[in-house]
Amino acid sequence: MTKLLCICTIAFAQFFSILNHEYYVGLTEVKFNPDKERLEIISRLFYDDFENVLKARYGKDLVLRPAKQSKDIEAYIKLYFDKKLRFETGDQTHKLSYLGYEFEDDRIHIYFKINQIKNFNTLNIQNLLLTDVIEDQKNIVHCFKLNQKESVLLTRDKPEAVLKFN
Repeated sequence: MTKLLCICTIAFAQFFSILNHEYYVGLTEVKFNPDKERLEIISRLFYDDFENVLKARYGKDLVLRPAKQSKDIEAYIKLYFDKKLRFETGDQTHKLSYLGYEFEDDRIHIYFKINQIKNFNTLNIQNLLLTDVIEDQKNIVHCFKLNQKESVLLTRDKPEAVLKFN
């Protein structure tokens, strides 16, 4: 049922990205790389929504649009994600290492990694991306560990989940 919900959410997001979307969804993919002992993370958001949230959150006239970005936009992206996206394995909270971003159509893809992850059976995720300004924001998280995939839908009212792996 959860997988069907995720597929439907993504399909709606694709459709509404063509229009001035009224559906607010973000997608975060987390992949465990055992060879490099790290988590590799990509968050995908509508860049206009993310720009509006950054402006509201930091009270500055920040521009995120392709080819027109504010000079210090990356500092604000990193600051925002440090506060709104959290991962824990066991009882250890991990710090995101920001790698960069790129645009695809009307979305921004933001890349991170978390080093020194040898193995884990549970992954606690807190995803509050855009929920501080956009009440209807939904955040889908897909997590891949070896041959296992776990997914969860997070919202302002339910921003955390614990994913269990073999």
